[in-house]
Amino acid sequence: MSIKRSLLYSSNTLALAVIVFVILVLANYFSKRSFVRFDLTESKRYTISKSTKKLLGQLDDIIRIEAYFSDAPDQIKLIKDEVQDMLDEYDAFADGDLQIEFINPSDDEDLKQRLRMKGIPEIQVQVREKDKIEVRNAYMGLAVVYGDKQEVIPVIRETTTLEYDLTSAILKTTRKEAKTVGFLEGHDEVDVYGQGFEVLKRELDKQYSVRKVDVSDGSAIDSDVSTLVIAGPQTPLQAREKYEIDQYLMNGGKAVFLVDAVKMPQGSIQATPLSTGLSDLLAHYGIQLGNNLVQDISHDSLTYSQGGFMTITRPYPYFIKILKSYQYSAGEASEGFPAESVITGRMDSLVLPWTSSLSVVAKEGVEVTNLARTSTQAWTAQAPYSLDPTRMFTPPSSVKNAYPVAVLLSGEFASFYEGQEIPEITSDEDETSDDKDKDRKTVNKSQPTQIVVVGTSQFLRQQRLDGITFLQNSIDYITLGSELIGIRSKRISDRTFKEDPNAFTRLAIKILCIGVIPLMVALFGLFRYFFRMRAKRMVETYGRV
Repeated sequence: MSIKRSLLYSSNTLALAVIVFVILVLANYFSKRSFVRFDLTESKRYTISKSTKKLLGQLDDIIRIEAYFSDAPDQIKLIKDEVQDMLDEYDAFADGDLQIEFINPSDDEDLKQRLRMKGIPEIQVQVREKDKIEVRNAYMGLAVVYGDKQEVIPVIRETTTLEYDLTSAILKTTRKEAKTVGFLEGHDEVDVYGQGFEVLKRELDKQYSVRKVDVSDGSAIDSDVSTLVIAGPQTPLQAREKYEIDQYLMNGGKAVFLVDAVKMPQGSIQATPLSTGLSDLLAHYGIQLGNNLVQDISHDSLTYSQGGFMTITRPYPYFIKILKSYQYSAGEASEGFPAESVITGRMDSLVLPWTSSLSVVAKEGVEVTNLARTSTQAWTAQAPYSLDPTRMFTPPSSVKNAYPVAVLLSGEFASFYEGQEIPEITSDEDETSDDKDKDRKTVNKSQPTQIVVVGTSQFLRQQRLDGITFLQNSIDYITLGSELIGIRSKRISDRTFKEDPNAFTRLAIKILCIGVIPLMVALFGLFRYFFRMRAKRMVETYGRV
């Protein structure tokens, strides 16, 4: 009987152990995919986005992520820990398709040489130890490897944009079809390779192959150009150049038009009306460019030098400031960025300097989405323009409206050149138009495609980061869809006051931040200290009893 009881107990123990083991395995499996984290930041900056989760869930092969960090001081360890936390979360949603490895290359000269070839440099960092500052060499880079393709993040000094950079690298290495963004040249447009546009070029290089496009010789735009950017031409486009753009769109290409109403010499605020030759083309597609400049009570400031020694900042109504929503004294409100817009719906603000208004020309089969709209308290000015920031800007008592300043056109477009002869080439080329065009036929109707139109390119020429983000969002959306926009838009927040606070409010804010909050922390610390001392005395008293 005791033997049977012993066997029964053993069997029960074994069954219980198996059940506990299975429960632990299942709990571990599901907890890895169903864990909960609380991110109390408004933009959820410590939580990976739905776009990233979707991308990770669609991986069909192993991606290797190699993080190169030196064993170095606290500031590097802090960055390394944040990177590791994010990579752990990536791994949780990748369903086993990520291989993550942290490597310290400091003592491996062969590895250092390979990293230099990869594009991951050894950098110098300042280290404060034992009351002195030293300079040390360190690695803080990362490589994403997929098959024979590789993308690197050379240096990670902060993790604010790490999710966007990392997801971009994964998307670029796993994408089967390369995407190319072309910038039209030949009319003094924004030169993406030029001085002052390094940030724009660097950001676009993370996801696309970027190159210039010249159509002055009458050549068709290459079919591998996914999106064409016409960034602020300062001289008129010829008929043949417009024809090539039209046919590029008819063949399924997508485009971003940044069209200025005025021409302004570099470093000057003297403006003259500008004709780019694009008004009739865009009106045919569905958008009429306003022959004006918009001013708004919602505006930013202009900073300029006076006398070479003094810098002055003034409110400037020509620098219109688009907000997510506008609040008015009468309790009314209006929307600057439509909530349903993937491109601008998550932006808080966008400054567009010296922009013209846009109006919709209804076209069958074409849908128009307003991407950015002024407040209802905006007005327009016609030539001759007085742009002097020192003058008094007085809003008119009437004729104030909300004006669209950036729009998205989606649908099937009719060719501007339907039923017309192919325009002749005006450039000095040996090959005649007849030779180049003898077998060419005009495509009269496009497949579904998209066009973005903005009434200014000055946000790029002024090198405004919110404008660069807006252009990136526009290019990403019409080229890739919405995979990356939600990630980037997390960091586009406007924390300025809606109205300039008075002196008393400024003083109150300073006292609150500098005095009241630290005092509350100190009082809480004292309370904790006396509470623990009281508890300790009570324990000692009861201990004696």
